[in-house]
Amino acid sequence: MPIFVNEVEISDSEICEEMQHHPAPTRERAWYLAAQSLVIRQLLLQQAVDSGLLPGIETTSKGKQEEAAIDQLLQQDLVVPEADEATCQRFYDSNPDSFMDKESGKRQPFTLAHTHIRDYLHTKAMRIAVAEYIKALSCKANVKGFEL
Repeated sequence: MPIFVNEVEISDSEICEEMQHHPAPTRERAWYLAAQSLVIRQLLLQQAVDSGLLPGIETTSKGKQEEAAIDQLLQQDLVVPEADEATCQRFYDSNPDSFMDKESGKRQPFTLAHTHIRDYLHTKAMRIAVAEYIKALSCKANVKGFEL
């Protein structure tokens, strides 16, 4: 059964082709992950078109232009604050076991862990922001044949 994102169809054959990129314990789970990926991609591509970052599209075509437009869209629409030093220090203090040196058994100093903590917190915040953005796009869209 095909899936529609607004007026754009995602065919069964496209989903089957995408399944190779989503290994899973069952065929049904791989199908779901592939379909989810294509629906999200289509939501982002349509938003990129609406934002003027990409000319009109009619299929779930792939290519560098689309990838660049999605990257630009996310950079433009997502605001992800950087963790300041105080936030990193709180994380360091709250997770002492995460910074133990396995060889010496001593805790790594904050000055050495700071960059890793900042990057970890930024990645975590980015994942949350992207998930919320996709949720918002899906609420505005007319998706038929699949539920995110």
